[in-house]
Amino acid sequence: MQTDCSSSQRSAPGPQSAAFPSSTVDRGTWYEIDLGAIRHNYRELRAHLPGTVKIFACLKRNGYGCGAGPVACALAAEGADGFAVASLPDAMTIRETGIDLPVLLYPGPLPTSAKTIESLGLTITVSNLDELERWRAAMSITRIFVKADLGFFRAGATPQEIGRLLSAAHACDNVEVQGLYAHLSELPTSKPSAGEQFARLQRILQEAEAAGTRPPIAMMSSTEGVLRYPGMDFDAVDPGALFVGLPETDRPIRPVILRPALKAISTCLVSVKRIDASLGPTPDIPGFRPSMTIGVLGMGWGDGFPRQVPDQAEALVRGRRARLLPPAHLEHLRIDLTDVPDARFGDQVLLLGQQGNQTITQEEVAAQWGTDVVGLYAQLRDHIRRVYV
Repeated sequence: MQTDCSSSQRSAPGPQSAAFPSSTVDRGTWYEIDLGAIRHNYRELRAHLPGTVKIFACLKRNGYGCGAGPVACALAAEGADGFAVASLPDAMTIRETGIDLPVLLYPGPLPTSAKTIESLGLTITVSNLDELERWRAAMSITRIFVKADLGFFRAGATPQEIGRLLSAAHACDNVEVQGLYAHLSELPTSKPSAGEQFARLQRILQEAEAAGTRPPIAMMSSTEGVLRYPGMDFDAVDPGALFVGLPETDRPIRPVILRPALKAISTCLVSVKRIDASLGPTPDIPGFRPSMTIGVLGMGWGDGFPRQVPDQAEALVRGRRARLLPPAHLEHLRIDLTDVPDARFGDQVLLLGQQGNQTITQEEVAAQWGTDVVGLYAQLRDHIRRVYV
């Protein structure tokens, strides 16, 4: 396999730079992504899996916001067997890096994209007979994974219907059934136990084996499953959050040690000024005070920051914490620099990461932004530049 990741791993100033260098196209805002951490997390998982179990790395939502192409390159270099994504652009990005490993498309793309999918050698998900027939009509060779719904009430054939779907697919000369997969239910209530869902998939596979339609790959475990239920490994696993450092469970059976992939959310001061009486009365807004020094950041709610500035939200400037001020704007935020008198136009500001002896953690940011750490990764915006280390 040949890969060329150089185009997607652009260099940039390090996170400790006092000022971002001038650029005609850059807003001075970026995410710092640690590819070394992603590779470490892969090795941690691989060390706990039987050698016969394949790893299809789930890189949905642009590799959890870290960039599907560079992340795929890092994982391919470590020996990943394939990838899984929900959007066709993510699959195209992976192919553009030169990776020719299998890429499974979760439900999302439609047969209108069949020619692109076929030209890239991608594998689609099929959940019922109608989908199968519509994909077959649009493609010369239809490579599929059949999906089973074990109680998630989302995409996938029911245990009652999946046998007919497998038989129909195997009867078609232009259909290549590469695998069968399911995902554990994440519904908050009334969901079957993990054991019940496991038993349902076992029965599906036993019946398919007896009918001569069992696919070569059966897959059930995403991040929580692969860490909590080793017995569900089957032929392959498709974790995703694990690779960016998120275990998605506080009760793992496999004692992996994960490192976070997102090291910093960085922006810069695009304006600094001291308030004086010529502006009139100080606004009656929390955090504002007379004669304060205000900075403006080149980042706003259009860049993934919350629409409402969280109470006590802070950022790091010259190694010191400074309060972010409401309201947030589409591409700008205010910051109170009164206690950072040496702050200057162009200085780097970290919303997440380490400057000097101060650190703002992922957990702190997620709590302030009203989400969890997985949600923080999901809020990373694709138009923000990524710096890979």
